[in-house]
Amino acid sequence: MCEGGRAAASMARTASASRRQPETTSLAVDEAGGRASRRPRGWKAVGFMIGLYLAIAMALNAFAQPVTNYLIKRYNMKPNAATNVANVFSGTYSFSPVVGAFVADAFCGRFWTLLFGAVAAFVAMVVITLSATIRQLKPPSCSDVARQAGTCAGPSGLHRAVLYIGMALLVVATGGANPTSLPFGADQFDHDDASSGSSSNEADERRRRAEEPAGLKRFYNWYYVVTMMASFMALTFIAYIQDKVSWGLGFGIPTALVAATFAVFLAGTPLYVRVPAEGSIFSSVARVVVASCRKRRLTLPHPRDARQQEAVLYNPPVVVAAGTGTSRVFKLPLTLQLSFLNKAAIVTADADEIRPDGSPARPWSLCSVQQVEEVKCLVKIVPVWISGVMWFISVAELTNYTFLQALTMDLHMGRSFTIPPVSIAAIFNLAIVLFVPVYDLLVARAAQRVTGVEGGITVLQRQGVGVAISGLALVVAAVVERRRRASALDNGGTSPMSVFVLAPQLAVMGVSAAFNMIGQMEFYNTEFPDQMRTLANAAFYCAQGASSYLATAVVNVVNARTRRRGGGQGWVAEDINAGKLDHFYYAMAVFAAINFVYFLVCSYFYRYKGEPEVAAEDSPPATPEAVLLKH
Repeated sequence: MCEGGRAAASMARTASASRRQPETTSLAVDEAGGRASRRPRGWKAVGFMIGLYLAIAMALNAFAQPVTNYLIKRYNMKPNAATNVANVFSGTYSFSPVVGAFVADAFCGRFWTLLFGAVAAFVAMVVITLSATIRQLKPPSCSDVARQAGTCAGPSGLHRAVLYIGMALLVVATGGANPTSLPFGADQFDHDDASSGSSSNEADERRRRAEEPAGLKRFYNWYYVVTMMASFMALTFIAYIQDKVSWGLGFGIPTALVAATFAVFLAGTPLYVRVPAEGSIFSSVARVVVASCRKRRLTLPHPRDARQQEAVLYNPPVVVAAGTGTSRVFKLPLTLQLSFLNKAAIVTADADEIRPDGSPARPWSLCSVQQVEEVKCLVKIVPVWISGVMWFISVAELTNYTFLQALTMDLHMGRSFTIPPVSIAAIFNLAIVLFVPVYDLLVARAAQRVTGVEGGITVLQRQGVGVAISGLALVVAAVVERRRRASALDNGGTSPMSVFVLAPQLAVMGVSAAFNMIGQMEFYNTEFPDQMRTLANAAFYCAQGASSYLATAVVNVVNARTRRRGGGQGWVAEDINAGKLDHFYYAMAVFAAINFVYFLVCSYFYRYKGEPEVAAEDSPPATPEAVLLKH
């Protein structure tokens, strides 16, 4: 049933991208691998799918956002147990797009992977809605007093089984929908009128980027607007229904919305452009590693001059095969970083190593400079990606325990209206939405006048600012928690302080996200090889997933250490009033400071993709014979 394919949707461009040389362009293709049998219909096609994107995002957020609250209130789990289950679910939930991106690229294509994800989302929400509605599929209700006393009946094996089946189906839905929805929508726009020709200097490249179809630019913007709207609605409107009316109705509304928008999505199928699967991109990575190991005893020519070395290595023009669906492929210059891998492109004296058509006779022994540089891109990204994981750990710890703090505070907004505890997290999203326009219109422009860098600061500097601000958010959280805990202990365990006292820490962390999270997305989309854009999006979700698992490990390690030293339940106790959560926040602030130093080191040694090496002063110019070897 697998059809369709892989297209690289370029979502962000940085100043460093202007140094790359566009080598080829591709055509829209149909599922047979030839030229497109129908012209991309742009917004006419996207109009049939944008509703499904909103519905799926709302459904996923309707469960994923309040999952800790749901497990505590509806499944009578202990707070730490609920938090651990939520972290494991969140980690798997965030890792699944990596698997989905691989399946879409190598086997099924984006259309069928997205379709499967939509069906899985609907079935998952049906299961979860039934588990929250049918009495036999959930534990008996428990009052707040009994919950405080710890006398509530926990979930049975059947209850857990139904719950975990629904959660597993949501993971599958996320893997199918998240990595494919954006690039599949981008497939519906015509790239040809803006991608023809080549450029040889920065001005030409900047002009070419400006000619990107306006509809495609608007689609990128509206896609993120839709996902933000879905998250905000899940945290406010849906969360209020779940908390004040019923969990079943709160899950049932997005379930019905998924069903309705899925029917609309299917109605637009005749309009969609579907590109075929390209095959696994990991084989090219493996070939470079194997070829460089096989040629490890060979000596690289011109080891200190990248230009001269590139001239004599195997470096054919980049050709995009019909049916790949790649919108643009840029030829990358050779670099001397990780030069061991350059040996994979050494052409030996073997006359049969290159075929008459210029292709390698043994692809596992000879790779092109382009393949080598693409592998380097992936390797160089890993240290920066690790810093992104560490930043997400800070966010996970703050947001998880901010919810637990909210459970012990005054939830009133005005005299009679109370908000669900989970809705306090909407301040984090709101801070991002409000700060990004301020950054783009004021901060970036002011910084650009000072630095002369397009956008004010580089993409790595943007991430670094976000890491630094995350430490400040954790310090603010520690100060607030000290006041909250003292107030709660003086008032029988429930603080009379307004829950909106927690707003500053969420707002500051939201500003941190506006720098770091968006900076990560831009970094991955500009620094990943151009033929791996789908995996670039998956890398972002993968960082979130890794942080969810590690956040649980951090709490366990901190509790184990603090129990040994001071006895009791540790800093992060089941009852946060009995622990020392403020000390934990201070420890996480130190963790953020360590991450900042680590990130500075990574940034210092990082070389942007396509940034040419500075030629050695004593190196002779490339000879005509050497240049001919490139072809």
